[in-house]
Amino acid sequence: MKPIIFSMIALCLFACGSKSGSAAYGEKIDTTKAVTVDVALEAFESTGKEVATIKGQISQVCTGEGCWYTLKNGGAEQFVGFEKFTVPKDIAGRQSVAAGHFYRDTQSVEAQREGLSKEDADKITETKISVQFMAVGIVVEK
Repeated sequence: MKPIIFSMIALCLFACGSKSGSAAYGEKIDTTKAVTVDVALEAFESTGKEVATIKGQISQVCTGEGCWYTLKNGGAEQFVGFEKFTVPKDIAGRQSVAAGHFYRDTQSVEAQREGLSKEDADKITETKISVQFMAVGIVVEK
């Protein structure tokens, strides 16, 4: 009897999840307020507004643990990291919405040189400051 109940629950969860056409990770988020990456970046740069909900197409995914992806929309591409959850490694090309906050990250010369040839590493002489996005929750179209 128990195997039948577990099978029915699993079937229901699978069927219910596939009806929505999306998969959620992390905290539950409101996708209706999402703006494109370029619009959110412009707001961050001009007003300092850190909290945002961004949308776009996933262009690259961490192949190690599924702990980050890059989100592309318009001419902008944004690194999106997450600490409390991971995502499948095969979601590149899908549309996604991420809620979280922007922050500036400084990468040392040594960190930038890691894994490069001596010739390429010698070209890097200054620290690099980039804008990153830390998501607390995301939704990915199936």
